[in-house]
Amino acid sequence: MRQYVYVFDYVFSTGSSLTPGVAQYYWSVGTSMAGPHATGVAALLIGRNGGQMSPAHVLAKLRATSDDLGKPGRDPYYGYGRVNAFRAVTE
Repeated sequence: MRQYVYVFDYVFSTGSSLTPGVAQYYWSVGTSMAGPHATGVAALLIGRNGGQMSPAHVLAKLRATSDDLGKPGRDPYYGYGRVNAFRAVTE
């Protein structure tokens, strides 16, 4: 039997502890972690296309090249899937 291990979807990030001036690392998930990744892939995509892409074209390309997770197509758990930087800049 195979079981999905969700911890592999976490992002190791920096943050601050309750002690002023002391930084720490922690695992996190959610839109606060997904937003920077999607933005980074969008920037790579726009750069690859000479810096001239409409927002609608960027969105369509991100959706078309994302890794579909869960049920086929958009679903309530994974949305349109996980951004795939390699596919976005090579397809």
